[in-house]
Amino acid sequence: MNASDMSSVPVAQDPEWTGIRTLGHANRFATWDSEFRYDGRIRVPMGVKIKAIRYSYYGNGQATMDTVECKRGQSGIDQQYEVIDLAFLDDSDLITFTLRGDLNVDADPRPAYSRTYRILVEAVLDDGTVRSASPEVEVLAGAWTQADPQMVGRPFVRLPWDNNWGGSPNSQAGFGYVSDNGLIPGDKFIVDLVNLRQGVQGVASNHSDHVYYQLVREDGTPSRATPAPQKLSVPGHQDSGTGRKVTLPPLNLRQLGDRTGYYRFLVWPGSTTEPGGTASALGWDPAKPEDAFQIGSVYYRYHAGQDGGTGQSAYIWAEDRTAVAGQTKWVYPAFVVSNTGQSTIGTVPIVFTAPEGLHFLEESVTFTRWSAPDTEIKAAGSLSADRRTLTCPAVPLNLATGKDPWVSVYPAVGVEQTATGSLQVGIAIGEPAFATAHATIVVTPAG
Repeated sequence: MNASDMSSVPVAQDPEWTGIRTLGHANRFATWDSEFRYDGRIRVPMGVKIKAIRYSYYGNGQATMDTVECKRGQSGIDQQYEVIDLAFLDDSDLITFTLRGDLNVDADPRPAYSRTYRILVEAVLDDGTVRSASPEVEVLAGAWTQADPQMVGRPFVRLPWDNNWGGSPNSQAGFGYVSDNGLIPGDKFIVDLVNLRQGVQGVASNHSDHVYYQLVREDGTPSRATPAPQKLSVPGHQDSGTGRKVTLPPLNLRQLGDRTGYYRFLVWPGSTTEPGGTASALGWDPAKPEDAFQIGSVYYRYHAGQDGGTGQSAYIWAEDRTAVAGQTKWVYPAFVVSNTGQSTIGTVPIVFTAPEGLHFLEESVTFTRWSAPDTEIKAAGSLSADRRTLTCPAVPLNLATGKDPWVSVYPAVGVEQTATGSLQVGIAIGEPAFATAHATIVVTPAG
């Protein structure tokens, strides 16, 4: 089923409504790397938020491992989750999140060469409901001896964790990475190839020097960077040292013309019998999607909306803010709007939305232009009864086509005493909307 078919899926069958849609996860790794990486999406009634996420640390069907929420794009190394996108639809909100943490699923899988676990993930919502999913992970034996046929010794790639492979801000930042402009830096996708048979004479699959890799969008279409699996030279080795890693060069999905959305970074470890030999059956076949190891992911969130036939579209760059719960100082999340369409953006309606814990303070929005950045202009609006929706029916953006002009729009926001965590202020330009985005206000407790 492709993405265009999803509108016809009954709500009762749609995991976004009834559970969690699994976008991707670390699906296969050796006992050396007992770690959990998971990316999911849920659709919730308007205003409902994620309160907590927990998962099964032992893969035993009991979600007992709690996680803490981190700021979007923080890329930590503990038991954490981030809300990486929040879309405001006409009848609901769409929440995309990434989850990371440790697992304890590194038991010896013999007599099989691997063992499969279902990792229960539960998202607790602030309306009291619990959403769940149970992705499967295959854990490969991390040992091989020629005398023990139960230890098959297939090659594998490492699942980077903590800081062991370098990278910024850590080695595992390439899973759940968020890019608002399409750029994936060169230190995010790390490939470390292990072959436990490497260099052992007289046995099959005793040489590894390459993998195949591909970036695949959530609907199954490949990135234009990798229309087919690409061969990458990587030195194979037996030991657990991390010094022979290879990192992919930077990629710019926007320049390539890729669509926005979620992409899985898939890798197929290869092997031959002796250098220069034919591919071994113990390697992983790039012609088989089910043979892929997912060791990374990126969420590309460039906001250039569909123009609805008007020729209008815009890129919105959101500037995040920090605040303290209950502070009296006003907060101004900024949305910098550029015209990316084929026609001038004149006077347009703009709607701002705020979650619980935040509210708008004025019945207007302030903006500045590229031509006079020190001159503030106000556009009148109206507030909803709860002050969490600000509707400005006529904002004179007056943006011609081209790369240089911009307008920075910033509503005044108040932070309530009960506010906590990463809260997102949304913007929708046009009717119907041709560009949307959100800015995050990270709220810390007072005192």
